[in-house]
Amino acid sequence: MTSKLSAKFTLWCNRIIAAAVTVLIFTFPRVLDWYQGLRPLGLHGAAAVYFGFYLCVPVVLYALWCVDRIVTNLLRDQVFVLANVRYVRRIRWCCAGVSLICIPAACFYQPLIFMVVIMAFLALVVSLVKNILAAAVELREENDLTI
Repeated sequence: MTSKLSAKFTLWCNRIIAAAVTVLIFTFPRVLDWYQGLRPLGLHGAAAVYFGFYLCVPVVLYALWCVDRIVTNLLRDQVFVLANVRYVRRIRWCCAGVSLICIPAACFYQPLIFMVVIMAFLALVVSLVKNILAAAVELREENDLTI
């Protein structure tokens, strides 16, 4: 019961974040203007953040969709299945993609280097989780064949 409640909470949080990112697609220019009022980014810094954001949005939304699919599978008691391994693998590539997208932007706005490092580290951690999940799926499939 507790794990189902936690999974439902995760699912709704994920969907709220996806909705917030979707809203941010349309409001980002105003948000960036507001932020520049607090901390001027300069012409190149603002452009780097602007283009970096819009290049990362499809990747982020796809990763959030993968999380949605995994949690939905968990709610259906499909935990150690190959589909979840594929979704986690895709999330890993999304993290790596955001990291790579931010590298050129970080050349113009240096604080984005933290995003590059954080997302690269997250890609490594998610890769580790994917390997563990893949091993668990293999063990489950092997046990299912055992009499």
